[in-house]
Amino acid sequence: MDLPFFKTTQTPETRKYLFALEISPQTIKSAVWSVINDKTQVLGVGAAVNWDDHNEEDLVTACDQTLTAAASHLDPSGKTIVNEVILGLPADWVEADKIRPAKLSLLKQLAAKLELKPVGFVVTTEAIVKYLHHSENVPPTAILLGFWPQVVDVTLVRMGKIDGTETVKRSSHLADDVVEGLSRFPDVDVLPSRMLLYDSGIDLEEVKQNLLQHHWQAPQEKLPFLHFPKVEVLPSDYSVRAIALAGGTEVAQAIGMISAPEPTLPVEEEASSDLGFVADADIRTMTPQELETPQISETAEPEREAKPPLAKPKLTLKLPRIPWPQFKTPHPKFSLAALIAVAIVLLTLGGAAYWYIPKADVVIYVQPKNFEAKFDLVADTGLETMSQQDKAIPAKSLTVEVTASKSAPATGSLLVGDKATGSVTIQNNLDSSRQLAAGTVLTSPSGLKFVLDEAVTVASASGDVFNPSPGKATAKVTAANIGSDSNLSAGTVFRVGSLAVTQVAAKNETALSGGSSRQAKAIAKEDISSLRSALTGDLKEQARQKLTEQIADDQMLIAESITVETVSEDFNHKLGEEADEVTLDLTVKAVGIVVAKADLQILIDAQIKPQVPQGYGSVSQLNQSFKVTDSDENKITFTVEVTAQLLPQIDQNEVLGNIRGKSFDRARQYLESLPSVSTIDILVAPRPVSYLRALPRVAKNITLSVRPAQ
Repeated sequence: MDLPFFKTTQTPETRKYLFALEISPQTIKSAVWSVINDKTQVLGVGAAVNWDDHNEEDLVTACDQTLTAAASHLDPSGKTIVNEVILGLPADWVEADKIRPAKLSLLKQLAAKLELKPVGFVVTTEAIVKYLHHSENVPPTAILLGFWPQVVDVTLVRMGKIDGTETVKRSSHLADDVVEGLSRFPDVDVLPSRMLLYDSGIDLEEVKQNLLQHHWQAPQEKLPFLHFPKVEVLPSDYSVRAIALAGGTEVAQAIGMISAPEPTLPVEEEASSDLGFVADADIRTMTPQELETPQISETAEPEREAKPPLAKPKLTLKLPRIPWPQFKTPHPKFSLAALIAVAIVLLTLGGAAYWYIPKADVVIYVQPKNFEAKFDLVADTGLETMSQQDKAIPAKSLTVEVTASKSAPATGSLLVGDKATGSVTIQNNLDSSRQLAAGTVLTSPSGLKFVLDEAVTVASASGDVFNPSPGKATAKVTAANIGSDSNLSAGTVFRVGSLAVTQVAAKNETALSGGSSRQAKAIAKEDISSLRSALTGDLKEQARQKLTEQIADDQMLIAESITVETVSEDFNHKLGEEADEVTLDLTVKAVGIVVAKADLQILIDAQIKPQVPQGYGSVSQLNQSFKVTDSDENKITFTVEVTAQLLPQIDQNEVLGNIRGKSFDRARQYLESLPSVSTIDILVAPRPVSYLRALPRVAKNITLSVRPAQ
């Protein structure tokens, strides 16, 4: 327990504040913390800022933004100056308790430009494990998953110790990325049934649901899960708080902000290496050679009251004929022979442990060779066995029916409005009456057309030649077309049908009115065709998902083989109708071809292996695509395009025999001499001391992986 003696009380005005800065792949986070009542406390967390891994200026800008945001929580006025910082770094930035030289140079420039004074660093995953242990009061056993914009970090933690971290390039299938990372731990008998998701700018709840839907215990996964894993999402600021709280306590003790408690009983002091914290000199001036031995600033400890030494029984050993020195032992029965025996046993056990316990992961990154191949393949639904000679593979067809509805805005244009109406007086100058049917066309002098709304009979003319009297009748008319042009003034004379105006004519006594027009949205031909095409594509994707659900795990649906046939379609508006949008209800029948994965792989291997150049063996990042070139009732012919990266052949047994027991430098020198090797990563657990940095003596304790260089 912490005793209250010699504690210094700090007021807010004299309190010392420090930053915690987490540098992760393409993401920067920060927090400001201090020591209050002899406990490390986070006072503010800055917003996460994205950065470009390969751009130094982008790193400086991102750090400046997040540190400014964190400091604003402490003092919005900006008067409080904070310049000391503890760094949280990715595992691949640190090697053998020191920062890699390239990353160290980058951090020096960062510290110089932002006027920061780094007081130490910690590996972020180790800080999270330490913080979990502190929060849950039990050493954690879990799989830590860090999802970043381009990579996924998979960290295996067992009983509070990190077995290793694997970085996997992200794809569109996050569960498969996690499977790939876990498969890189080959010597694990049982994987932890707990997954913890931390950091990232993506929606981790969506990732959690994706992982929960994955078949982790399916036989084809071959992952040693004893139980279906439980997936939890850590708060977005968990990692930077872990750096500040877990690492900050040791930083505070190292720089004198917290006095180390005086133990009342002899206890083994917990070393800061358990957390991975290294109290560093100023990164702005330290050289890589100086980082070989981490420097920890010493602080004066309060003087302790001198205590008299405990009295010990004295025993003088006298051996004949040998001038042995005299020994003082704590017990009369404790002999020199027993001391030697214990020493021999301890040395034997230590030697055995040094020989058999260490394990190492050696990853060789080689320059791959790009490979492309193209060949034809026939899927035959009537074939029982595979025919490699004809490149034919047994297949079967599956059918599903899917329905969906989709709407799209109308893009056509339509002139709409009202027609002008009124009445006219028809005059008949003929000596016989005229019967005019409804719909008879009346034409104005300007060519505008009007029609009679109803049939009308006009009497014949009367009187004599000197005083003629034409027959007259009144009729209602409507303009033939919409628009205000048909609103004619009174007194307009109209021609009736094909009759001469001198024989029969019409005239409006009052103005014709009510005509108007406007442009409105209408259904165009392109609206119907594009909506049909888009909805058919959606239904084809739905059909692919349904067909995939019907096949077994050892089968493969060739998506390019899916064909659709329309069963029914219904548009809510016809072509040319006035409407703001058009909706289509569509039902289609889809047919797809399914083949066995093993059969397909045999045919692909038979085609590409003869084309693999000498000296190359294993295949990485194999991709295949299909294009239908011909089809009939039972057969579909595809053109298959295969792309892959070929890795050089490396005799693993020979390599393991040459590097076992070698120092890191000698092992690297040998591995770099292998063909096409660009980079080597070596990770040994438990972490050896600097003067014993060597690979395990037992070859089976070394896991060798060959991967393509990024």
